[in-house]
Amino acid sequence: MTPRKNIIKLKTEPITHFTLIGISSHENDYRLLWSINQQFELSFSQSDCLVTECDRRFARFVHSDEDLLLVLVSNRCDNGFLLEKHKNLDFILKFDTQLCEDEIAKWVHDLRKTSLVSTAFHIPTNNKIMQLLG
Repeated sequence: MTPRKNIIKLKTEPITHFTLIGISSHENDYRLLWSINQQFELSFSQSDCLVTECDRRFARFVHSDEDLLLVLVSNRCDNGFLLEKHKNLDFILKFDTQLCEDEIAKWVHDLRKTSLVSTAFHIPTNNKIMQLLG
């Protein structure tokens, strides 16, 4: 008789080095960005579009300073959504660092207070999202 092998399977969470917040707003991107820039004293500016493998193009805006890199990406384009699971979102705000729970809660709270934001919430990352936005 051959001895049985013990197989151990580990379930791990993907290691992410960024944080995502979803934003819903009925306003155009330039009006929303103006409002966010004013409230948070940021300076978002338009960047190259995010282009997916299916050749979908999503508007992208970047704020960068010595402490912070933020990217705001439209979740909608003429022929679909960037995050199909989150069709209710208009924009995705990407922090180029992993925020702690308290920092995420403060950003979500402050974004919701912005007059042009209908709602905002944290988006947990998974492998598919990491491939699209990583």
